[in-house]
Amino acid sequence: MGFLDKLTQQASEVASNVAVKTQEVAKTGQLQLQLRNLHGEERDALVEFGREAFNLHQANALAERSGELAGAAARVTDIRAQIAEKEQEIAAVKSDDLADEAAPSDTVESSAEEVAETPATGTPPNGGPTV
Repeated sequence: MGFLDKLTQQASEVASNVAVKTQEVAKTGQLQLQLRNLHGEERDALVEFGREAFNLHQANALAERSGELAGAAARVTDIRAQIAEKEQEIAAVKSDDLADEAAPSDTVESSAEEVAETPATGTPPNGGPTV
């Protein structure tokens, strides 16, 4: 296989690696967007929980009617579980990225052939003076 064939093959491999990395970055970005949305939902659920708790407190009924907060509390708990799951997904994607980066790869530099220099005798190819 000639040098240009090797170079073409390696350029193709680099292009496919770039495509894979782009997909991984896009997936990570999508997961992070979903995580931000979940944090927003968590904030909204906590606000609603706080509003209901405050209303019960104002009515001096917090202790006796705390069961009314169970639904809001369950929503917060559910969202927090989803957040933890999404964070694990992101960590898994990132650890896969790190594992892929640690794998050895053939690069143009690693398979380039060294060319021996010829001594400069006589007139150089461009017709200039010898050095």
